[in-house]
Amino acid sequence: MQHQSAIDSHFMSHKQLLAFSLFLSSVVLMLVFATQNSGDSDHAPIRLIMHGSSSAPSGDSNHQNDTHLTETLTTNTVIADPLEQSKDLHAIFEQNKNAQDAARQQLAYRAWRTCLPNFAGTGGDTLRQQMQLLADNTPQKIAYRQLTERCKNFDQLSADEIRQQQEIQQTHWSDGMVRTAGERASQLLQQEQYAAAMQAANAALATRNPQALESLRGFVNAYLRSNSLDEEQQAALSIRAQAFTLAACQLGYPCAADSLQATEQCAYSGVCEGNIRERLLAAFPHDAGGDRQRQQLLSDSARILKELQAPHPDLQTLLNP
Repeated sequence: MQHQSAIDSHFMSHKQLLAFSLFLSSVVLMLVFATQNSGDSDHAPIRLIMHGSSSAPSGDSNHQNDTHLTETLTTNTVIADPLEQSKDLHAIFEQNKNAQDAARQQLAYRAWRTCLPNFAGTGGDTLRQQMQLLADNTPQKIAYRQLTERCKNFDQLSADEIRQQQEIQQTHWSDGMVRTAGERASQLLQQEQYAAAMQAANAALATRNPQALESLRGFVNAYLRSNSLDEEQQAALSIRAQAFTLAACQLGYPCAADSLQATEQCAYSGVCEGNIRERLLAAFPHDAGGDRQRQQLLSDSARILKELQAPHPDLQTLLNP
């Protein structure tokens, strides 16, 4: 994935906004519906925090108050994710590649997709050549080195082993074993099984699992493509899709500047400043139109979090204007 550099150090152009959206959509391919060791954290209580409340966590860039909203939902704890915690993604892959349960298979798949082909093996020549043009102290090159360090033990595999594992992981993807909740719903939507797709998406929403919520961003984008919408409706729904990421960040999805997703985005695109939330908000133009889009993103995120307070949250409600 190749992206243009930022025009200035604080805000991204329209091309970069598109690149950012494509990057996050690709990351959805690597997320899991449930993670190893997550335990009961998938159903952690959601607290309502009023704007300006002293109970909001301080010093955590994932939980900043929104200046234009009167209330927000948040949790105190970022979910446990073995990939986030591991400095050796090959070890995660080896520990889980032959597991029988889907959650561990998904961990292996995510580790594989994170590292290959760009940060291990011989397939990342294009990105490697791009990095050689950068000064060693640039954030993008630092992020690249961090990922190659975490992926370096994949180089223990021979070329034949890499090809074999690639075929295995592709089979797991094709048969749905390693798809996220949102991806499974998207697949049903693409197969024109609308009722089944909405049922699967609602089931994901009802878990209130931050990773499942993040994966619904891809489903909303698939929904956008599957419906005849005018340009204004498409733009509004595209922002609402991004709001699922923003809401997931507030519920404990790993969105810090040093999270795996943020580090990958930095290495691929050169967009390295701030955490995922801050990058989403900075991606709009710095003008009156961009300010309205930022406000819509914040409002849509609050709308999602409010819907999650319902006993039976309904995704269709969130897809309506």
